Amino acid sequence: MTNYHPPFLNYFNALIKNQSIGRRLIINILIVSSLITLFSTIYQLYTDYNRDVNLIHQRMNQIQTSYLEGIINSIWMTDLNQAKILIQGIVRLPDMRYAEIRTGNDILIMEGEKDSERDLMIFRFPLQFTHQNERFELGELELAATLDRIYESLLDKVLVILLTQSIKTFLVSGFILLLVYWMITRHLGTMAHFAQSIKPEKMDKPLLLNRRKKNDELNELVDAFNGMCESLRNYYQQLNQELKLRQEAETKLMEYQDHLEEQVAQRTKDLSSTNQKLEEEINERIKAEKKLKASLEEKEVLLEEINHRVKNNMQIISSMIRLQFRNQTNPDLEIHLNDIQQRIQTMSLVHEKLYQSKSLSKINLPEFIRDLSGELMASYGTNETQIQLELELENINLEMGLTIPCGLIINELMTNAIKYAFPDDTNGTLKIALRHESTNRIRLTVEDDGPGLPEGVDWQHSKGIGLRLIHILSNQIQGDYEFQTLDGTSFSLIFPERLGNE
Repeated sequence: MTNYHPPFLNYFNALIKNQSIGRRLIINILIVSSLITLFSTIYQLYTDYNRDVNLIHQRMNQIQTSYLEGIINSIWMTDLNQAKILIQGIVRLPDMRYAEIRTGNDILIMEGEKDSERDLMIFRFPLQFTHQNERFELGELELAATLDRIYESLLDKVLVILLTQSIKTFLVSGFILLLVYWMITRHLGTMAHFAQSIKPEKMDKPLLLNRRKKNDELNELVDAFNGMCESLRNYYQQLNQELKLRQEAETKLMEYQDHLEEQVAQRTKDLSSTNQKLEEEINERIKAEKKLKASLEEKEVLLEEINHRVKNNMQIISSMIRLQFRNQTNPDLEIHLNDIQQRIQTMSLVHEKLYQSKSLSKINLPEFIRDLSGELMASYGTNETQIQLELELENINLEMGLTIPCGLIINELMTNAIKYAFPDDTNGTLKIALRHESTNRIRLTVEDDGPGLPEGVDWQHSKGIGLRLIHILSNQIQGDYEFQTLDGTSFSLIFPERLGNE
C-alpha cells in the first residue's frame, strides 16, 4: 500500500531539498526582516539610552539647584552633620553611586561605594560661598552616577524585541510561503509536469490549472503556453509535409545527378577536344605574332637605315653641287646654289630628326624649328646682336609629310628675312610662332620688323621661285596662308594636323 502525501507536504520536502522559489523567498524574507529588525532595534536602543542619560543629567541639574546651596551653607557654618545628611539624601536618588566633598586633597565627607571598575558618569561642582561681594572657595562636590540600570533595561528590551520580532517574522514568512505555494508555485509545478509530458505527436490536449479562471499573469502565461503548443503542432505538421516533399525531391535529385554525371562526362570530353584545338590555335597565333614582331623590327631598322641614307645622300648631293660650282664666279648663280643647298639641308635635317626620334613617323616640330633656325642664322653669318630671334612654340609632333613642307616654308621665309629685311646690317627682330589654332588645326607665323615687301610686289601672283615654292608647299599640306606688310612682313599659315583632315 502506497503512503499518501499531501501536495503541500511534498512541496515542503522539495523546499528543503531543492533550490526552489519558496526556499529562496523564505531566505530573502528572513534576511530582509532580520536586517529591518536589527536596525530598528539599534535605533530604539539608541534613543532609550540617550533618554536615560538625559534623565541623569536632569537629575544632576536638580541636585545643583536643590542641594548645592544647603551643602555650601552647612560647610560655611561648619555644620558637617547637616552636610552629611544632604549628601546621604543625594546618594539615595536613583542611579547615584557615591558622593564626596573634598577640600584640597582631603575628603571631608563621603557616602556610597566608590568602584573604579564600573561604568560611571562623574560630575563635579565647585563649592563657593559669597559674603559681602567676596568669594570663598570651600572645596568641591563630586557625584558619580552608575549606568547599570540603563544597561539592564536595554538588555531586557533587546530580548523582548528580538523574541517578538522573530516570532512575527516566522509567522509572516510561513503565511507568505503558503500564499506563494497556493497562488504560484503549485501551478508552476503543474506547468513543468505538463511541459515534460509534451510530445510532437500528441499536442492536442491544452494546459489547464486547478483553479478558477482569472484574468491575471498566470492566465496570460497559460494562454501563451497553449498558443505556443498550437504553433508547435502546426509547425510540426508543416515540417512533416516539407520532409516528405524533400525526400521526394532528393529522390528526383539522385536520378538527375546520375543523368548529370553522364552529361558532365560528355561535356568534359567536348571541352578537352575544344581545349586541344584552342591550344593549337594559340600556338599558331604566338608563332604568327613572333613573325610579325620580327618583321616589324626589321622594317623599323630598314626605315631608320633609309632615313640615314637619305640624309647622307642629300649631304652628298649638296657636297657635289658645292664641288661642281666651286670655281664659279657668277654671284647670282652662287646665291641660287646656296639657296638650293639650304633647301637640301632642310630636307636632310628632317630625316636626321626622324633617325634620332623614338617615333619613326613623327617629328617634334618645335625642336626641328630651333635647329633649322639656328643653322640658317649660322650659315648667313648673323649674330644675336644684329638679328634677335624670338621663338614661341607649342609642343606639337607632326608626321614627315607635313614636317618637310613646313621646314622648306620656314627656310624660304627666314632666308628672305635675313637677306632683305635688315639691309646695311641694321638691327631687327625675327619671330617664329607655332600654336594650335583649333581642333586639329595648326597656325605657323613668321614675321620680322623690317621695311616689308617692296612696292608693286604681288605676293599672290609672284613669279619669284621663293614665293611660288611657298604657294606650292602650302597647297601640298592643304593650308591657307596670307602675307601682311604693316610694320614689317608677317606670314601666317593655317594647316591641318594630319593630311586629309579639314
